[in-house]
Formats: sequence, structure tokens, C-alpha cells
Amino acid sequence: MTSHPTDQVLSPPELPPYLNSVKELKPIIGTPNNDQLIAILSIIRAAQKVAEIPGMGDPVLVFRLSEHLFDAQMARYRSKYLATTFPENTTYTPPALPAHVPVQLERVVGTPSEEEVMRVQDAVRLYHQFSKIPSMFDSHTNMELTQYLFDVQMARHMQRARQTHVPKPISRANVTRTVEQAADPIKDLDASATNNPGTGARVAELAQSTLDARLSDSIERSNRLAERANELTERANLLIERSNVIAERSNQLVEKSSQPAEQSNKHTDRFNQLFERLNRHLEGSAQLAKESTKPVEKLGEVLVNINKVLVRIQHAIIRNHKGNTLRALDCLVNEKGETPAMSDMTDNVTFADFFTGPEHLLSVVVDGTFQEASIYDSFLGQFLRFYGLGDALFESASSTELSSGNEENARSRLREYLSSCLG
Repeated sequence: MTSHPTDQVLSPPELPPYLNSVKELKPIIGTPNNDQLIAILSIIRAAQKVAEIPGMGDPVLVFRLSEHLFDAQMARYRSKYLATTFPENTTYTPPALPAHVPVQLERVVGTPSEEEVMRVQDAVRLYHQFSKIPSMFDSHTNMELTQYLFDVQMARHMQRARQTHVPKPISRANVTRTVEQAADPIKDLDASATNNPGTGARVAELAQSTLDARLSDSIERSNRLAERANELTERANLLIERSNVIAERSNQLVEKSSQPAEQSNKHTDRFNQLFERLNRHLEGSAQLAKESTKPVEKLGEVLVNINKVLVRIQHAIIRNHKGNTLRALDCLVNEKGETPAMSDMTDNVTFADFFTGPEHLLSVVVDGTFQEASIYDSFLGQFLRFYGLGDALFESASSTELSSGNEENARSRLREYLSSCLG
């Protein structure tokens, strides 16, 4: 096998605008540098977070990004190790890990053992858990650790390739098709809904048509309000400019007021007239400025309504899925588009994280039947705030602490809401 050519170009997949704002991926010529690998890993993390929201992610894009990462890591591996004359003497040095990662990695000489590879996998998995805490997660360390895992796995692969025959090649088209199907649970959900005559298909079509109509109407109204606000703002700016001109002329008249007495009276009268006009213009500009805020307020109300419609449609799609279990609770988004696992409000805790106990039970109607979920009393306030429920049950308007004695009321309110979403 030859070394990696220095002029080979690795082209990334085309990114949607919301990922281009995270990092810009450019074609890689030759061996990738650290910044290029960090950029690919950052884009993959962002794409995976979006894919966690039902109906929002693009599993094909995640797959293509993973392929691009593999190609880049392979290029690094080739440039560093394939030129080695005696592979059995090759040394693989791990990166230095921070103290909060409880895994000790040591240098590997020759072919890594299964235990050594498993130890690196544990380190990668543990370190990725800190990706939501910026102070405990370093992109450069993550890049080095990910590349180190690739290197030791590739070393074992090369050893096996030298010892065994080359297996029959697997069709790349079949692999791609299998990955795309496994990575797109939303398409499976839609297909399941379509296979239930008279239920899933009609609900999905009705939800989509209702959403399209409401979105089109709301966006058109928003555009008209924004245009009106711009017109009022321009008129206000013109009046303010004219007021500034009048004020400058008034200052000039004040300076001339020290001239002979017979002219001072005329100047004073003129000044008073200009000052009165200035007051009228200022009053008019203030009124226009006040009116210009009204379309903006209406625009905010329209956007809030659109957001509520989107949340309800997402809940309806999940509720329509046949065979739901308690895990569906962790798929419900709030009005910010977050699931419990994504939100700082819930400390990234999900319903699946609570241990079952008689004092923690939360009976929820899922798919027409009662099922027993669990939630600790200490998390009731955080989950009510997450879903925007029960404002009267808290100590204050901004607190997540429940008022004394309101735990049962909070549990009942949360039970009713979740049952309405999934029942």
C-alpha cells in the first residue's frame, strides 16, 4: 500500500446554512491539519444534536459527514504510519487527558490488544459526555482522542489483513442504503402511520396542510406588518432630521440675539415660531415612533402562535405513532423546540433517568392505556417550567422551586399535560 498522496483532495459534503454558521468546511488538499479535523468534528456534533429532534435532522448528511471524517483520519494515519518499515515496532502515543476523565491511557507498541482498544473507546465515550459543559470539553483534545482511537483500530485492522485472506467485497450501494434506512427513524414512523388506513395518513396530511396554510398566512401578515413598521420608522427619521435642522437654526438666532434691540424683537418672534414648530415636529415624531412599535408587537404575537402550532403538530405526530412506550415522553419538545435531554432547565435529565418507586410514580396515558412513569419531587418544578405549566405553583415567577405543599398538585398537572400529548 502506498502512502497518502500530498495532492489528493478530500471534498466535504454540501452543508445547509444553519451548519455553515458553525464551521465552514473547505476541501482538504493532502494531509489534514488539526483545525480541519476539529472543524469536521464540530459540524458532526451540531448535526447530531439537530438529528435528536424528531423530524428535524438529516441522517444522510450525518452519514456523509462521518465518511468525510473517516477519509480525513485515514489520510492522517497513512501519512504518519504506513511508511513504517517494521509495523510491529510502531508506537501509538495517546493524548493527555484532563483529570475529570477517569481513564488512564498508555502508549501502545506494535499491534494493540482488545483491552487497549476498549480502554480508548471508554475514554472517548466518557469525554463526549462533557461536550455540553464548555469548561470541561476541549475541541483539540477531542480531536486528538478521536484520531488516537482511529489509529489503534486501524492498526488492528492492518494486522488482521496481513494474517488473513481479503474477504469478498460488500456492495457499497447496499451499505449506503442500509445506513440511510437505519438512520432515518422518522421516515419509518411516517411509513407506519401510512400503513394504518384511515388514521395515520389522514392525520399527517391534515397536520401538514394546516401547517402550510397557517404558516403562509402568518408569514404574509408578518411581512405586511414589517413593511408598515419600516415606513413609520422612515417617516419618524425624516421628522427628526427636520427637527435637528430647526434646532440648528434656532441656535443661530440665539447667537444673533445680542445684536441691536430693534432686531432682537424680530429674532425673538422668529425664534418662538421656530420653537413651536420644533415642538410640533417632536410630538409628531414621538407619535410615529409609538405607532411603529405596534406592528412589531403584533409580529411577535404571530411568531408565538406559529411556534405553538409547530409544537402541537410535533406532539400529534408522536401521538399518532402506534406502539408508543414511555420512551415517547422524552421525545416531546417544548416551545423552544427542546427535548428534556437538550435543556439546561431540566439539567439534561430525561424521564428514563428516574428510578421507579412508589413515591415517584407518575401515571400517564400512552396510546390509550395507563403506563407508570417516574419523576422525583425535586425535579417536578424544573419539568413544569420546561413545559411552561403551573405558574401559580411556584414560589416566584422566575423560580423552579415549588411552593410548600404543592408537590401533589404539580405531579397532577404534569400527568394531565403528558397524557394529553400522548393519550
